[in-house]
Amino acid sequence: MLLKLSKRITLKYGKKAARLEPGYYAYVGSAMGGFSKRIPRYFLGPEKKQWHIDYLLEYSQIAGLIMFQGKRIEEEVSRVLSYHFEGIGEFGASDLKVKTNLFRVVPSKLFSILGGFREDRNIRWSQKHRGKQDQSC
Repeated sequence: MLLKLSKRITLKYGKKAARLEPGYYAYVGSAMGGFSKRIPRYFLGPEKKQWHIDYLLEYSQIAGLIMFQGKRIEEEVSRVLSYHFEGIGEFGASDLKVKTNLFRVVPSKLFSILGGFREDRNIRWSQKHRGKQDQSC
């Protein structure tokens, strides 16, 4: 999910906090309960805050969604994004082997990177892109 943050905030989520500057952020999630339940929750707001993303949605606007159906690739996507973008520490990834599921991003570069993920993708895709950091920043 691509989020737009219009002003600087100090975001408290769980026992952690992070200072977020205005800009765009990509949140990677699995929606294992299904898109039909998760997407309305994001747009309408949760009745009760349960996940880290619930706290960020209070301050940001959804600017875009990219969804992949099928296997759970949340960890793989986060790993690839970590090579290209600044991660926000320990956000939404407590059950994974990655450090975070939230990244400060450049939208055009994000969509370009995520275009490489497709149903018939080769798992080694993320390894091929390791070290191909953005040289133009």
